[in-house]
Amino acid sequence: METADIQNPSRDRGLVVVGAHCIVGGALVLFGHGGRIRIGDWCFVGSGSRIWSAESIDIGSRVLISHGVNIHDSDSHPRTPEARHRQFVSIATQGHPKQIEGIASSPVRVGDDAWIGFNATILKGVSIGARSIVAAGSIVTQDVPPDHLLVAGKLRMIES
Repeated sequence: METADIQNPSRDRGLVVVGAHCIVGGALVLFGHGGRIRIGDWCFVGSGSRIWSAESIDIGSRVLISHGVNIHDSDSHPRTPEARHRQFVSIATQGHPKQIEGIASSPVRVGDDAWIGFNATILKGVSIGARSIVAAGSIVTQDVPPDHLLVAGKLRMIES
C-alpha cells in the first residue's frame, strides 16, 4: 500500500481493512460521521481511484479496480439546494460533521475476481457479482450479476 491515501477521521483501524498482497494507489475515504471499507486479498486499486464510504463498502479478493474509478455508498450531500448550501457552509467553517442525517446511503459489494474498468463509477446500493466485468467509463446504478459484463449500460453473460 505504498501510495494509498487513507482518510479515516475516527482513527479506528478496524474501519479500513486491506487484505494481504494488495496494491492501493488510490484513496480510501471514510466520512467524518462513519463508514467502513473492507478489501480482500490480492486486490489492486489504481491511481486516482477513490472509494468513499459513509456506510459500508466490501470488496472481495482478487479484484482489479483500474485507475480513475469512483465507488460511493452514499449521496454525500442533501438533495435540496438549501440543505446542500447549509452543509457546505458547515463543512467550510467547522469541518466535516460527526453526525449526519437526511443523506441516503446503502452498502456496496464487489464480489471476488471482479474487474472494474478505468473511470467507472459505482453508486450506492450496488452489488457487482463475482467474476463480473464493468467496462471502462460505466456508471453503475443497478446490480451486476455474477459472470456478467456491463458495457454501455447493457449486461451480457461472460462466456468461458
